[in-house]
Amino acid sequence: MRIQTSNNVQIGNISYFTELSGDAPISVYVISGKNGDMLIDTGFSTTSKPLLNWIIENDYNITDIFITHAHPDHDWNAAKFKQVFNARIWLGKEDLTLIRNFGEQPQHPTHNRFANRVKWITFWTKTPFFKSNQYVPDILLDVNPTEVARQYGYDIDIVHLPGHTKGSYGVLKDGVLYAGDAYAVINGMPMEPPHAYSVEEMRDSIRKIAELSPGYLACGHGVPFPFSRI
Repeated sequence: MRIQTSNNVQIGNISYFTELSGDAPISVYVISGKNGDMLIDTGFSTTSKPLLNWIIENDYNITDIFITHAHPDHDWNAAKFKQVFNARIWLGKEDLTLIRNFGEQPQHPTHNRFANRVKWITFWTKTPFFKSNQYVPDILLDVNPTEVARQYGYDIDIVHLPGHTKGSYGVLKDGVLYAGDAYAVINGMPMEPPHAYSVEEMRDSIRKIAELSPGYLACGHGVPFPFSRI
């Protein structure tokens, strides 16, 4: 497995771990708070061991796990890491019923060229091979999520970015937007993700990101990149 992390290739001041597999590498991030560190997403089945080693190597104190949305390539290790770190899990309220149930929010291709990709993903996520272990979020994001974050010692803004899923959320900190799959890097090119629950809502969220104009986008797929590249 090829891995790129902030240990060997620094991008801004972003702490990231990227599994360089396929055309949409899986990325996970860590941000710091007053009382501990927050892990943003948890990767897929193949991510578990090397990601855990990276966290230990960097001596991160993971007290919170922020799931940008409840798709298996983002929440696969949530249950395990919650136990390992005794951490709180954060998730958008509207994605609660999406856990282990990808089809609860059907996905639609954003462009015709992604139609077969969506059919393939929809098929495989019906099988046990693409179902993360069951977990129960400790903090459901809904009304005033930024105020909740401040109560837990995180100087961040939590941004609702619906479209890819109903309950997709991002984290804005120090000019970096940790955007989940509101944006994606496919084959090294920043673009709107290949599929969405609502293409219209997803494009509204992309316009919201443009208004926020972060210095960097740190997406769930691909290494972080300057927003000016878009």
